[in-house]
Amino acid sequence: MKIFIRADGGKDIGLGHIMRMLVLGEELQKSNEVGFICRNSISNKFEAGIKKIKEKSFKVIEISEEDYIGEIIEMQTKHNADVLITDSYDVDEEYFIKLKEYFRFTGYVDDVNKCKMDVDFIINQNINADDLYYWKNVGKNTKLLLGTQYCMLRNEFRQAYKSKVIKKEIQDILLTLGGMDNNNNTLKILEKIKDINKNLHVVIGSAFDKDLIEKIQDITKKHNNIYIYENANMDQLMLKCDVAISACGSTLYELAAMSVPTIGVVLAENQKFVAEKMKEMNLIYECFEIGAIEKINLLVLLNKLIEDEMLRYNIIKKEKALVNLYGVESLAKEINGIIRG
Repeated sequence: MKIFIRADGGKDIGLGHIMRMLVLGEELQKSNEVGFICRNSISNKFEAGIKKIKEKSFKVIEISEEDYIGEIIEMQTKHNADVLITDSYDVDEEYFIKLKEYFRFTGYVDDVNKCKMDVDFIINQNINADDLYYWKNVGKNTKLLLGTQYCMLRNEFRQAYKSKVIKKEIQDILLTLGGMDNNNNTLKILEKIKDINKNLHVVIGSAFDKDLIEKIQDITKKHNNIYIYENANMDQLMLKCDVAISACGSTLYELAAMSVPTIGVVLAENQKFVAEKMKEMNLIYECFEIGAIEKINLLVLLNKLIEDEMLRYNIIKKEKALVNLYGVESLAKEINGIIRG
């Protein structure tokens, strides 16, 4: 089968959609031909996402920001793919209706259930997927692939977790807010915790502005406990680090797989409900919206997590039960079953 995956990533929207679709694409490619469709623009704001895909040796067909439905249809008349899987918030009911007639099967990777979706299958890997009442927006024949049993974890995490050592004494803290940081949030958080008497490992995303990187580098020159990582091997960092401060996207599932107790930072509206659910279930220690950063005593929160061994143990115990390490294999098996009848 020929499968097209439609996803974007870059400075304005981050790289989360791209990263999880690369995981799914690599698994589907074992038994299908897989390519990507991505928007591009004169300002190159999607360039970071396109670069990530090409690094994995997938073919990328670029379309415009404006008439992307029309261009997908035009592209499909040339390539005749069997399946279109979309992972983008820039969709509406019209998008699904128009494109369905041009593909044998269509699927959507969702987080929020915001509109009617005329597709053959819905994927939502999040812990709150069952709370979104999908029956209101999909047909009775739409297959629902919901929950953390379908987590799209990269292969390196599926291997590295076996080597994780849970330490009694905390020495290493991870700070990661994703591939993009237009509002200098990494810097804001780092300023609040830089004086902690532990090692701070700070991830520099591939879509970070040069000015932000330089400001973070300036802090490291004054603090010998801060280490920065560009093009980071996240699995190795999560092996090393004992606790984390993280954006509340897909990284929360990676941290859970690697048994890293976390303080979550809500950077976008779509992250809020996942973060609150995980906090409610004691899967993360705490969460807060980035807009409230000045009201949060982050250093106190972090020290509480560091000092309370039993608290961390209870979080790790729950984390181990949360994520299906081989969820993407289950997901690909389900999709192959749908498209092969």
